Amino acid sequence: MNYKQVVLDQKEELQRLNIKSLVPREAEKYWTIPTRLIRIITGVRRSGKSTLALHHLMNSGFGYVNFDDERLSGIKSNELNDLLSAIYEVYGDVNCLFFDEIQNTENWSLFVNRLQRTGNTVVITGSNSKLLSTELATHLTGRYKTIELFPFSFREFLLAKSIGTTSGTTREKAIRKKAFDEYCQQGGFPEILAGEDAVLYARNLFFSIINRDILYRYKIHHTRAFKELAAYLVLQTGKEISYNRLKNIFSLGSAHTARNYVDHLEEAYIIATVEKFSFKKQESLRYRKTYAIDIAFYRSLSPAVPVNKGFIYETLVFLELLRRKTANGIELFYYKGTREVDFVVKKNQELLNLIQVCHDLGETKTLNREVNALLEASNALKCEHLTIINENLDEERNVQGKTIRFIPIIDWLTTAP
Repeated sequence: MNYKQVVLDQKEELQRLNIKSLVPREAEKYWTIPTRLIRIITGVRRSGKSTLALHHLMNSGFGYVNFDDERLSGIKSNELNDLLSAIYEVYGDVNCLFFDEIQNTENWSLFVNRLQRTGNTVVITGSNSKLLSTELATHLTGRYKTIELFPFSFREFLLAKSIGTTSGTTREKAIRKKAFDEYCQQGGFPEILAGEDAVLYARNLFFSIINRDILYRYKIHHTRAFKELAAYLVLQTGKEISYNRLKNIFSLGSAHTARNYVDHLEEAYIIATVEKFSFKKQESLRYRKTYAIDIAFYRSLSPAVPVNKGFIYETLVFLELLRRKTANGIELFYYKGTREVDFVVKKNQELLNLIQVCHDLGETKTLNREVNALLEASNALKCEHLTIINENLDEERNVQGKTIRFIPIIDWLTTAP
């Protein structure tokens, strides 16, 4: 294999990118860490991981390899030194190395570990959380910092469109509302915002991840059932799942198989899950709610179906809470008694907030349902911070001696984490 030609070709691709014009990401604040630590950026494909790294490396000398190149498929660990030699031939005597989508490479962590020990700065990206975390825990203990990146938040979406995030004039509020409606339709993948057809792009990406990162990697034979299950979970965003029910719906061999399939989808960032809150750990592990990792996947698999704003709003709030997990060190759960509360926010041993998400509170029946769910959970969990995120209502109400804060979703999404 002519590794030098591969590195040369990839360098030429990099030189065609206009990194300076790209939208800054909020995750960049986690970049400032000691250079001796390996930087690892994980997240769904096409969320901007490579761009984030390149934005910080563009003013320094570095060598680059993208392991998604089909010419590097199946590269063996004993060939990595040959590839390293090719990097030095093309880039010179660099001591910073950027490896894109390295997780499928044999013994990659041993290779990266050796480079770090010999004084190199190493940046890597990957699109499978389990493969990366398993290798990291085994070989890179204490030597790395992980940055998890998602598609654009609504704040980043506004920034990309040069729209302010704070309330202003009637005109500015209207422009921000129009942008929010677009965000609910197309989601946050950067290339969709740059002009790609939202439905076609997201659908192709969805099945590309399924085929390349899951079916091939895990040698799944029942490909049709797996794809149908994956689409089902995306379209059921915000719903509680039962592994036994999934087994029956898709005629799988066992509930264990269903659980493995859900795990694979989460590891590849197709979906994300949240545990049921329970003081009994075993019970919390048995129940999950699943969410699409971006609205674009949900919309692309049901383009002809009218938008369910309730699903959309709840998914957007969940994804924003995921982003805030890193910033604020929180844990997320949902609560289910006789009524369900969408999110329980916990930090250390303290319950910080109970959050309901509802699109339209105009009907008294709907308002009472959401309020009563919060009151029940508040009494059961001894949490007094109660929030209902909705479309327009912005006020506080005292109900049965408890204060409930009603926050418009646009205001909540544009608040800094």
